[in-house]
Amino acid sequence: MAHLMAVEDSYWWSRLIEPWEIHPALNHLPIAFLLAGVALDLYGWWCGQPGAHFAATRLLVGGVITGVLAALAGVLAFFTVPGHTDEAHQLMYLHAGIQAAAMILFAWLAWTRWWNWAAPPTVSARIVACLAATVLLIGSGAGGYLVYHGGVGVDPEILAPELRHGHSHGIGSDDTPEPQVAAPKRSNTQ
Repeated sequence: MAHLMAVEDSYWWSRLIEPWEIHPALNHLPIAFLLAGVALDLYGWWCGQPGAHFAATRLLVGGVITGVLAALAGVLAFFTVPGHTDEAHQLMYLHAGIQAAAMILFAWLAWTRWWNWAAPPTVSARIVACLAATVLLIGSGAGGYLVYHGGVGVDPEILAPELRHGHSHGIGSDDTPEPQVAAPKRSNTQ
């Protein structure tokens, strides 16, 4: 989030939130609603509670609506996020494509379930729901990778100086000695 203050020799926006920050603020809602809808539907089916599919359908509809909002915010983020690597840029296309496929599957499920409100979902619809949930998780993982491994949308100025320059405490870094492997002990008995 940009600070609401003037900083000399630096650019700070006067907005409370940057355009590319809207997507990560919204993207958890559809994931939660859609996965909860699938889980509730499967739970109700497994436990023989036929009324559970009504609540599950509402969760799916809510997930699709918030998914459209998150997708629109994702398009905004794609065009406004500051500098990032070419690898991250290519992964953005993959993330968007996978999430679009998941949203199409979920939109179809929500549509058919909403218009066939009284009928319980078919086995094939539940299989599609599980497939859509799997696709959603894969696409969400790609989005998380973009941020947590690619640093997309992370302002390097907020990082500690040693992190901006690739500092590491892992094995083989400058300040961590290589682990010493002791030579095997030889016994004196022959």
